[in-house]
Order: sequence, then C-alpha cells, then structure tokens
Amino acid sequence: MTLQLCRLYGLTIASPFPLPGAHPLATAAAPDVTIAWEAETAWRDVPDTQQIPPHDPDAPHVGETVEGDLSIAWRRELQLILAASHDRITVVCTRAKLEFAPTVLVGIGLGLLLHRRGIVCLHGSVIALNGRTFALLGDSGTGKSTAAAALVAHGGTLVSDDIAALHPDGDGFTVAWGCANVRLGAAASTRIVGTDQLATVPWVDKLMWDVSGNASAAHRPAPRLDALYLLGPAADEHGVAISAPIPPARALPRLVDSWYPQGFTPMLTQPRFDSLRVIAERVPMFDLSYPRRWDILPQLIAALSG
Repeated sequence: MTLQLCRLYGLTIASPFPLPGAHPLATAAAPDVTIAWEAETAWRDVPDTQQIPPHDPDAPHVGETVEGDLSIAWRRELQLILAASHDRITVVCTRAKLEFAPTVLVGIGLGLLLHRRGIVCLHGSVIALNGRTFALLGDSGTGKSTAAAALVAHGGTLVSDDIAALHPDGDGFTVAWGCANVRLGAAASTRIVGTDQLATVPWVDKLMWDVSGNASAAHRPAPRLDALYLLGPAADEHGVAISAPIPPARALPRLVDSWYPQGFTPMLTQPRFDSLRVIAERVPMFDLSYPRRWDILPQLIAALSG
C-alpha cells in the first residue's frame, strides 16, 4: 500500500489509507507516526495479567504485549498495536474488517498514542469563533458535536472533534488541529447541514460532516485555548445559562471526567493528573446548561459567540 502523509493532533502521519478528518500534506515530510496493516494471522496475544479491564462490554481490551507494545483489541476482529517507540501503529485484521480501521485509529488509537507520548487530551469538540478558541466538554449525549456543528454552520472553525490535544504554551495551552469531521445523528444533520445523506461513520451509528474545506490546518499554528465549557441539561422552561468561572478545585474533577481516553482511569498517571490540575488553574471553565431542544440552538450560538 502506498503511504499518504497527513497531519492530525500535531503529528505528521504516514498512512496506507485516508484517515477521516485528517489534513493532507502535499509536500514530503518525515512522519512522526507510521501506520501499517497486517493480516489477522499477525494477531498479538496479551497476558491476562497485562490487560486493563474494559469499562463496558463494548469497550476494547487494552493491555501490553510481552514486547512492551500497547494492544487495543475488539474481540478477535480488529487489533491496534502501538509500538513501544510511539512511532508506529499496526492494524491487525482481515481485509474485510479494514474499513473500520480509520475510524478507530482517529479516535482511541491516536488518543492512546498521544497519551503515551505525554500529551494530555480531553474528550470534546474545539471551536474557534470571533477570535476565541474554546472546548465543549461533557458526557456522551450532552450535545458536544451538535453544538459544534451549529457553531461551524454560523461561521466558526472546527479545530478538532472528539479529541482536544493540549500542549503547554507559556502560561496557557494550545490545541492541536485535529479531526475536521463532525459526527452527527441523522436529525442533527438534517437540521444543521440540511441533509441526512452524509457519509456514514463505520463502527458507530453516526453521519460524518466533513468541514475540512473551511480552513486547511496542515501548516497553521495551533490556536490558544481560551475557555472550557461543560455542557449539561436544563429544564425546558429555562434558556441557555453560563455559570461564573468554576474554581480550580471544583474544575479538576470535571477535567478528570473529561480526560481522554475515557473509561481508562487506571492509565491516568500522576504526571497526567498534575497536567489536568494545571489546566484547571490556567484555563477558565464554565458550566453551560441548556434545554435539549432544536429551537434553543440560536440562543446557544449567541451565548458562545460573545
């Protein structure tokens, strides 16, 4: 397979297949990470003592091989092997299952690789709008991607969907340009994009809105993170409400809940926890509550546009 160069989360990646939401590179560059594919006969077994128990039945099994590589395995169907050198990911599966590889690579595969490279990631969508860059955090189902799509449709730029890779920058943090696709349900796609005929995201029940044409980020500097908004529900009779800045001591456990990869808290080492503490101290966090109704989206956009 011919390797294609792209940028994602601050890394130059050489991949044998397109990665959804990646920013293609037109010029030659030395890759930070190379992706390879091997047939199912190359499956690596992981000792039970080296596995991290999955947080739910559908979650992958994660553990270290005897060689020190990290294995991420979905049943006996697809496996990602992250080399101990942090510069190679091997996809192990049948050719029929290869269609699922790009989705899991851009998500948990690269998320765990970033973690092993010492980069702190949060689970959320990042938007640049009116001179500000902010992350939308929250539990699954709180509307992070829907809100991000609505903001993009009203002139915002998607910095990254699903993963926010943060890098220290003076007294603050920058966010690496990440996945330029927004994952939406059919109803959100129809209302915001105007169609439900977008490409389907393999593996997950979502549609994929490609907004990479809004701005090519392959060579753009990473934007500085100005704020974090923790999305939550509000009663139907209320509108959009944004709290006062949350004190760092209260913001820290919220960041732990939003840490990526979610569900793998045994991997949240002391250095990563200390990094989250610094984020809580230096980046303002706000509670943002709103009713989950379509007619509330204009209010949400107005609240985040100021």
